[in-house]
Amino acid sequence: MGLFTKDIKTMNDLFAHQLQDIYYAEKQLVKALPEMADKATDPQLKQGFLTHLEETKTHVQRLEQVFKMHGLSVKAVDCSGDRRHHRGG
Repeated sequence: MGLFTKDIKTMNDLFAHQLQDIYYAEKQLVKALPEMADKATDPQLKQGFLTHLEETKTHVQRLEQVFKMHGLSVKAVDCSGDRRHHRGG
């Protein structure tokens, strides 16, 4: 099997695909961290989740800028199935 799939034919395609995967992961964190903070009973842990949430929101904004800089539409793609396939799992 080669490096590229039917959807990824060039290094630019690979870059866009990886960017979409990272964006998906960051968006998932933005959803999960408030719930984790709500369930945390330790005040330091709760604050840690909330601090991480704000940092993650900044990551999302920066990724959106990168999409625009490269003329790509902002799109989240879950590639976790791809990773399982490539690892043989």
